[in-house]
Amino acid sequence: MAVFRVEKTKDYTVMANHHLRNTEISLKAKGLLSLMLSLPDNWDYTTKGLSCICKDGIDSINATIKELETSGYLIRRRIRNDKGQLTTTEYTIFEKPQKLDTTDVPPKRENPILDNPMLEKPILETPIVEKPKQGEPILGNPHQLSTNTLITDLLNKEGLSIHPSNPYPSSTEPKKKMGYDEIGCNSANEVKELVLKNIEYEYIKHDHNCDQLNEIVDLMVETLCSTKDVINVSGDDYPAQLVKEKLLRINSLHIGYVFECLKKTTTYIRNIKRYLLATLFNAPSTIDNYYSALVKHDFYGAD
Repeated sequence: MAVFRVEKTKDYTVMANHHLRNTEISLKAKGLLSLMLSLPDNWDYTTKGLSCICKDGIDSINATIKELETSGYLIRRRIRNDKGQLTTTEYTIFEKPQKLDTTDVPPKRENPILDNPMLEKPILETPIVEKPKQGEPILGNPHQLSTNTLITDLLNKEGLSIHPSNPYPSSTEPKKKMGYDEIGCNSANEVKELVLKNIEYEYIKHDHNCDQLNEIVDLMVETLCSTKDVINVSGDDYPAQLVKEKLLRINSLHIGYVFECLKKTTTYIRNIKRYLLATLFNAPSTIDNYYSALVKHDFYGAD
């Protein structure tokens, strides 16, 4: 078994064995701490200075110093000057780990006391402004004024407004004349009521097809409300007043005549509206002759 002997010389260091027997720190930390304990008190303990006497670099030494600081063998404290500025770092090395408060105490700064000077409030004087005298305006072109007066009089005589926002005459426009005005009605509803009364609608609606009867009523109301001066019937133009007078003469017998004509018609009717209007227009004039011809036919037969 090998035996190691230690021969000490006079140049040696006396230190505690605590860190050498501490199993919680690395061998590298034990060696660096032993080296730092062997140095004199006035040694400049900087990482750069330690790297000069060791084989390890600055990064390796910094990592080892942090390990010793964590274990409590080393305390670093930042030194500030009177102005509170950081100047240097102070290292305190212990042979046994210490539990000390390493929190840096921030420097105290006195708040300067600012004087509050009294400012005098200036007195503002109100300036006196003289009111300027305004003279009467002098018209440089009096003839133009007389021209405007003539134009105004002319517009008033013609009933036109001189204001640009209302360019229309002040007099109200005449109400547009409607077709039912000629027959003494005020609205289309009154015209329809008049037609229904003339043809005795409530009595004949059970004798005829209601849809066809309503179409005939609507056609009569539409024609009576027309504003045209001329109304075309069977290709011929008739005065609107004549057509309306004949339609107002239509009664229940004429409606029956129209339905009978529709029933006996065998030809194709292309425009049923024109056919109905022509039948209604001719009904007051032809109904008597039509029924007289039927009576003669029944008594005497066909010639």
